[in-house]
Amino acid sequence: MTLTRRIALKQAAAFGVAALAAPSLSRARAADRWIIRGSLPLTGPFAEIGLDGLKSTQDWVEMKNAAGGIAGRRIDISFEDSGYNPKTALSNFKRTMAAEVRPHFYFGDSTGFMTLVRPELARTPVLSGGASFANELADPKANPCQFISGPSYDAMAEIAMRYIAGNGGRRVAVVYSDTAFGRDPLAHARAAAADLGLEIVIELATKLQGVDAAGYAAKLDRAGVDHVFIHGYVAGVWPEILAEARALGVDAQFVGTFWSMDLKTIRAKQDRYGGAMDGYAGVMPYRYLYEAADHPAYREIVAFREAKYGRAVSDHITAWSLQELATFAILEKIFLDVVAADLEPTPQNLAQAIGRIRNWDSGGYFGLPATMATHSINQARICQYDAATRLFVQVTPTIRV
Repeated sequence: MTLTRRIALKQAAAFGVAALAAPSLSRARAADRWIIRGSLPLTGPFAEIGLDGLKSTQDWVEMKNAAGGIAGRRIDISFEDSGYNPKTALSNFKRTMAAEVRPHFYFGDSTGFMTLVRPELARTPVLSGGASFANELADPKANPCQFISGPSYDAMAEIAMRYIAGNGGRRVAVVYSDTAFGRDPLAHARAAAADLGLEIVIELATKLQGVDAAGYAAKLDRAGVDHVFIHGYVAGVWPEILAEARALGVDAQFVGTFWSMDLKTIRAKQDRYGGAMDGYAGVMPYRYLYEAADHPAYREIVAFREAKYGRAVSDHITAWSLQELATFAILEKIFLDVVAADLEPTPQNLAQAIGRIRNWDSGGYFGLPATMATHSINQARICQYDAATRLFVQVTPTIRV
C-alpha cells in the first residue's frame, strides 16, 4: 500500500498520541507494559525512510499486542520526529527521560544521535539501539547500554573485501561519502584488503548528494579497477556513479554495504538506468521477506501484513524497515530473557542480557545462529541483483568475521 506523506504523518500522529498516554500512568501500571520511545526522520531528507519504518513498526506492535504482547506485557510505543538532525533527536531523548515513567528502550535514528547520547546514557541509562552500525557501538565496556542490530561497519567492510578477493578481485576502488558514516570503516577496509592481497588503487570521497557522477565515473575508468567498494550512501549517489561508469564501459563490479541493499530503491534505479544495475552486489545481514518460507519470524510478519493489506507484500518492505524489525526482534529476545531470569527490567539488567545472547535462532533474520558478545552480530552474506527477476539473490554463504 502506497501512502502519501500527509496520510503517513497523520497515522504517525495518531500512533504517537495513543502511546504517549503512558507517562500519565502510575509507575505500578507502567510495570505491566514494555515502554519503547524513539526518534525517526518523519520530515527532512530521509523522511521516506522514517515513514516506511514507522509503518513497519506499527505492524509489528499491532501483531505482537494482538497475540498478548511480550511475556504477557503489551507494547507501548511512540516516536518523535527528528528531521534526521542528531541534536533534535537528543532533545527528544532528554524530554523522554524527564517524563514520570521512563522507557525500557530508546530507538535512535542515526549514528550522530547514538554518539551524542552517550553522556546522557551515563546519567540516565536506558537500553538503546537503532539505525546505526557504527563501530564504536560494538564496545560493551565503553557503551554498555547500546547495541547494533547486525554487523558493525568494520565487519561489513571485511565481508565485502573477502567477497572481492574470492571473486578474483585484484585492483579495488573505494568510493565513500565524506561523512562520519562514510569514513567509519575505511581504516579496517584498507587493512582487510591488504591482508587479502588486494590493492586499493584509488579512494574517492563524495558529498552525500548533488555530486558530479560523470566525473567520478571517469576517475574509475582511468584507474583500471576490477571492483568498486562503496559505503556511506542510502538511495543516492552510488547508482548515478554506477550508471555513468557503465556508460563509459567500466566493467568493474560494484559492491556495497547494507544501506545500499534496498530492493525498492534498486528497482527504481533499474527503471531509470536499465541494465546498469544488473550484477550489483552488497553485504546483506538479513533475509529479504520474499525468502520467508522456511523462517517462522518472517512467516509471521508476512502473514500479518498480507491479511492486513489484502495482498502479497513480502517483497515490498524496505531494507531499513528490515533493520528496524531486526532491532525489535533482538529487543524481544532481551525482554524475554530478563523475564525468564526473574529479574526486574532495569536498564542494567536489560543491558547485561545483550551479552547473554549466544547461538540464538532469530527465526529467520540472520543466516546463522546469532551471538552478541560484542553487542553486535558480525555476520552477513553477499547478495547480487538480478535485473531479469528484479530480486537480490544470495551468492555466498553467510560469512562470520
